Amino acid sequence: MELIRKGLIAITGTTGVGKSQLAIELARKLNGEVINADALQVYKGYDIITNKVTAEEMLGVPHHLLDFKEYTVQEFERDALQKIHEIHGRNRVPILVGGTNYYIQSVMFQKEPGSPQGGSTGVQPNDHSFEQSQVDKSNQQLWEELKSVDPIMAENWHPNNRRKILRSLEVLHTTGRKHSEWVADSEEARRKEETLRFPTLLFWLYADTPVLNQRIDNRVGDMIERGLFGELGQLAKDLSDPRAEFEAYLKAAATDSKTSELECEQLKAKGIEDMKTSTRRYAKRQITWIRNKLIPECRSTLGKSTRAHPFVLDATDLGQWKSEVMNKGLSIAQKFVGSAQLPEAAAVSDTAARLLAEVKEKPNSILAWKRHFCSVCSKSAEETPNGVALEVWLNGDDEYNQHMHSRQHKHNIKHRKRVSSWHKKDGDDARGCDAPLSKRANTNLESTGD
Repeated sequence: MELIRKGLIAITGTTGVGKSQLAIELARKLNGEVINADALQVYKGYDIITNKVTAEEMLGVPHHLLDFKEYTVQEFERDALQKIHEIHGRNRVPILVGGTNYYIQSVMFQKEPGSPQGGSTGVQPNDHSFEQSQVDKSNQQLWEELKSVDPIMAENWHPNNRRKILRSLEVLHTTGRKHSEWVADSEEARRKEETLRFPTLLFWLYADTPVLNQRIDNRVGDMIERGLFGELGQLAKDLSDPRAEFEAYLKAAATDSKTSELECEQLKAKGIEDMKTSTRRYAKRQITWIRNKLIPECRSTLGKSTRAHPFVLDATDLGQWKSEVMNKGLSIAQKFVGSAQLPEAAAVSDTAARLLAEVKEKPNSILAWKRHFCSVCSKSAEETPNGVALEVWLNGDDEYNQHMHSRQHKHNIKHRKRVSSWHKKDGDDARGCDAPLSKRANTNLESTGD
């Protein structure tokens, strides 16, 4: 029973994959209690907007940090750790569940992995005296200065990221050592030290994107039927800050508005579609965090005494929930709680093997990052609506590769080929495919490649 007292089960995944359902099912079988790790569901009220599990759905399983208060991540970490300690004291199993992965990661690990500071440098960033002493320098001047004294760190920061550039310069100014040297020492120490707080079993619930998108759309419809717009109106009154997707509709629907009924319905319909789109994008960001940060961080513990064991459960087909999610999850969890040998994670399913093969073996090192410039998607000042040149920089290989496969980048490649063919017809192919995009190109460009 020792592992029960000191272990932790965590469940993550995108919105709409059944995380809460699995947590409740496992808790009932394993004598467990659920700790919410969703940044929105910790708020008191707004049950429909945040899609909270209902009292009936809890099936008597104790839930903690749900419908509670507004949190900073530090406050959540403190209170979640206290709840885990209390649950261990009752000889029960804590089950941490939610889609806010930095909440989950802050509880699992003693330090938040991937911090851009790379560990302690002995410099307190709250003293603004150094920042004030540099106020007369432009962003470009500061970046050039950093490049001259610490080129490794300069390559990590965009010239307009004044805060991080100042931080790197401040470290050198205060300690006499380059920020990159502090980061290297910190990462080396991190590879050797025990960072995981508890032996942890992590379940990543996954659903294929087309199925998940349809599930998200259906969920929005269910929320509307349950009274979403009533909560949105209350949210606007309480916080003067409704969901951005419905701000125009709520203003138009006000009693003193002169907007026609037809226009109101059109705004409402647009808000619904925008909500579906933003939720899909959020799901995509959740997967990116799990794949690039959380799972690699778990893998970094496998050579240490306290380990995290990540498993993928395929929740694509809800008709196979019992066999593919519930039964497989329970079998693995029972072995974990009973200190038995765990199965190979890649052998759980074909989906698990595929996803885990795509995950990095270890977390990215900030010192290995490289900034990439995309000439295909950048524009000259003459070809932007506001007359300001647009340079598209990608931070790190992951972001660069994502951008290279984005629809926007592929669209811009095709556009350049067309421009090149036009110039060749005119006898002028000097600019070729490296020319900035013309005004006819899509101007809604994000350097993230989304």
